[in-house]
Amino acid sequence: MELASLLKSLTPDELLYIAERDYRVDADLHLEALCSWIQQDGKLEESHYWYPYEVIELTAHHLETGHEREFTACTLVVLDAVASGYDKGTSLEWKFEDRAGDYDKLEPALRDAVLAAYLAAALHPSYAAEQHAIAGD
Repeated sequence: MELASLLKSLTPDELLYIAERDYRVDADLHLEALCSWIQQDGKLEESHYWYPYEVIELTAHHLETGHEREFTACTLVVLDAVASGYDKGTSLEWKFEDRAGDYDKLEPALRDAVLAAYLAAALHPSYAAEQHAIAGD
């Protein structure tokens, strides 16, 4: 499952769900930023850190029944952001340990996409280099 395809397949209701994850605060701004960002092929830039990345992170942090696609899409975005070095505050190891129970609840195609994204993130040169620097290797 390709991230760009999944993002572009999100329905208006699914995008609104993501945009409202910060207790509906600035939901209109998040929704506008989400739509614009997806149209630009979902490449995160510094200007996206608050709008829409904040609600993407929040959506990836909690699986709510009936919103598995939104959870998966946002999880894939966060994992890609960690791998590329955009998100320096999220630990892949902690995130996996914390959310593993949620991943087990996903349908196989979504679960497999998340697990493949973890592997890709861990092997990404930017992430691997950062881990070696932290470890002092």
